[in-house]
Amino acid sequence: MAPAADRRRAVSAGLVAVAALVGAAVPSVWTAGHAFAVVPAPSASPSARTVAGTGRAGFGGDGGPAREARLDAPSAVATDRSGDLFVADTGNCRVREVVARGGSAFGRPARPGAVVTVAGGPCRDPADPPPAALAIDQAGDLFVAYPTADRVAVLAARSGTVLGTAVTAGHLFDVAGTGVAGYSGDGGPAARAELDYPSGLATDGAGDLFVSDTADCRVRMVAASPSASPLAGDQPVVAGRILDVAGDGVCGSSGDGGPAGASELWDPGALAVDSSGDLLVADQGNRTVRALAPRATVVFGTPVGAGDLATVAGEGSYGPYLSDGLPADGQTGELNFPAGLALDADGNLLVADGESHVVRAVVGPSGRLDGRSATPGSMVTVAGATSTDAGHTTTSWVRTTMRDPTGIVVTRSGAVVFADRDGEVVRELPAAG
Repeated sequence: MAPAADRRRAVSAGLVAVAALVGAAVPSVWTAGHAFAVVPAPSASPSARTVAGTGRAGFGGDGGPAREARLDAPSAVATDRSGDLFVADTGNCRVREVVARGGSAFGRPARPGAVVTVAGGPCRDPADPPPAALAIDQAGDLFVAYPTADRVAVLAARSGTVLGTAVTAGHLFDVAGTGVAGYSGDGGPAARAELDYPSGLATDGAGDLFVSDTADCRVRMVAASPSASPLAGDQPVVAGRILDVAGDGVCGSSGDGGPAGASELWDPGALAVDSSGDLLVADQGNRTVRALAPRATVVFGTPVGAGDLATVAGEGSYGPYLSDGLPADGQTGELNFPAGLALDADGNLLVADGESHVVRAVVGPSGRLDGRSATPGSMVTVAGATSTDAGHTTTSWVRTTMRDPTGIVVTRSGAVVFADRDGEVVRELPAAG
């Protein structure tokens, strides 16, 4: 296994990689001597719209219309209950807000449709490292992961205490990590624990924060209160303390289907928590999505034991996907780089597959996707420039070119918003119906 420093460089490269997108007019994709059909999208397919960015890298437009602002490698998105959209403008070392209703953005004046910087500043300032992951709790607090600074901070919505840290509204406070790369502090205060390239965040209904400690090949939890998520298992829980919940610290793929703490992960990234409290992990190095369940259940058609970690999507190899509508964890469930995860109101899992240049969905137990029937546990293409779903019967698929879709979120209206990192824009797929 490569040393941590090499893995850090590899994860960084994965976040900024640019791959040539196969055009819709090309009849096939070749890999390892085999050709797979590529079917162009129907001309009447719905279209995506730009929410923020001009498509040209740079910085500008703060205070003005979001679609006239320049972004640089936007890599993550999050939305709050008011419909405000937050963007990790990674290359500009800023977090920016696209304001929905106007008034103020964390104390900064803003009007509807405008983009405003709410955290960070010029990258030349060491105090403003590049943000790469975002999450919002039910109180409206915005969590920001800074991989190269090895820490996680919170932009507080109101003054008080967040994860055991005293905070002031509108200001940024560290809640996990010391700023020194490493692994330490399990069971102790999160702000005194070492992290190594944290690049994924999620919160649950109790306010607990989950962190992908990427180069340590672990997922960790910062508890909001003693009544924290049952994903902590039988570990003692204290507000503000950090606990390992998945990964044994060895970067690999063994232990799938067994206890999460004894399983290997390889560069875990994006995270999401479903309505049942199951934690979904983008296991980037293994090219899969895995689920950690607090109790025995079935997640996207895959049985998962209580406290176990099991693959629910992806089959672990690199290559073009063979077909839509088949089991997500089967031989046709390729995910080349699962960079972003989000869940919609029907329990479907949206996956931004950066190196495949598509957004795909794993169909939830409702069997409804985009207002149509689909097979639970199957994987289908939601948006992209090419697909193998020849009949387009499973989704109202959106034809749109993506250079490197990374962060993804579903708004309260059901629209899917994703950051196209190398396209220098944030775009929205229309809601079903």
